[in-house]
Amino acid sequence: MINILIRQAVSPDIELLMGFDHGVKSNAVWQMNQNLTNGQVITSFTESHLPREMRLAYPRNTQILQDCWHLFSCVLVACVDKVPVGYITVSTHFSTSIVWVKDLVVDEFWRRKGVASALFYGIRDWGLERKYSHIMLEMSSKNSPAICFARKHGFEFAGFNDNYFNNNDIALFFSRLLK
Repeated sequence: MINILIRQAVSPDIELLMGFDHGVKSNAVWQMNQNLTNGQVITSFTESHLPREMRLAYPRNTQILQDCWHLFSCVLVACVDKVPVGYITVSTHFSTSIVWVKDLVVDEFWRRKGVASALFYGIRDWGLERKYSHIMLEMSSKNSPAICFARKHGFEFAGFNDNYFNNNDIALFFSRLLK
């Protein structure tokens, strides 16, 4: 097992973080279906497996990190041998009780090695120290690895927003208690 250090981001980290491969490979999507029946709108999501793996571009402009990283409530960096390999950004501006994860990025070589989990536990501890009660993740409905991560860590589906991201992808929201 690798030794992962979690620490606050500092300005020299930002350029390196922006250079990470933010895209993901996905072999499934959550497909949204809506039906209007008897004046009711019924929305459901079905996990659809793709015939082949697709490459999913990150739904945000990563260059904005350079200008806005200091506006987040917290930016934590995961380091291996003192080198940043992942980061998480959160905002607490939406609610007095919710830690809202905006970005959770692990450079491609370090994925599936516990880095994202270490970042999650780091931000969980940060939120608990500040008396927040919930944590919310947002992700594209096409990002199967992120959806699997959320479910593995006890998050429950909490809603969606159509055309949420700049690329018009549907955002899925997953929430859980901080504990």
